Amino acid sequence: MADYYTEQDRTQALLGIYQVAKCVYDIATTGKHDDLAFKTAINSLFIMNPDNTLDVYGGDMANLQGGVSTLLAQMGSSSTEELRNLEITRYAINLITLERSVHQADGVLGSIAQGLSQAGKQRLLFDDFHENVIASLANVYAKNVSELSPRIMVKGQHGHLQNTHNANKIRALLLAGIRSAILWRQCGGSRWKLLWSRKKILRIAQSMYRPKNDRQDGESLFRRH
Repeated sequence: MADYYTEQDRTQALLGIYQVAKCVYDIATTGKHDDLAFKTAINSLFIMNPDNTLDVYGGDMANLQGGVSTLLAQMGSSSTEELRNLEITRYAINLITLERSVHQADGVLGSIAQGLSQAGKQRLLFDDFHENVIASLANVYAKNVSELSPRIMVKGQHGHLQNTHNANKIRALLLAGIRSAILWRQCGGSRWKLLWSRKKILRIAQSMYRPKNDRQDGESLFRRH
């Protein structure tokens, strides 16, 4: 990736965080999620050598439209179909904070890398989003991240949270959220930057927004790195 990062790079990484937060909220409360947003998040865990920030999300802004709508709603814009939800904001902020704990904890990043390598091998045996792959990613999160502070307490409907497949999806998504938070920090992002650059971030995100009827049908192709 480049040595110099722009506000657009930081915004794209932040969109990845908010997109994960929205998926986690949706699964916890409804048992459902946006399929493209989920697959974009999971794929981001396996893109190790991107040429630029957007490549982490498949190289296409279509893959981050869920994050665009969510960020605009959460940070104060009323120009999308999403509504503000403080629970989603809490997930996003906690992911940014938790990433610092992951970065500072001895051996955690290396252990996560090993776990992702194993999950990558499973992807060669199964479908990219097979439940075994998702369970493996969930285990990486549970083993390396779940006990670090701040612990992310996911709230929702008991039946959805108790469903093993849903629980695995949530943990895998939170791991992807940490990946985007790492990218956010690498691009120069911080909690203070989120406050100081709020208007710039909103303006850039708004320029990236595509109304649903203007989006292409189907999923964009992901480039493997």
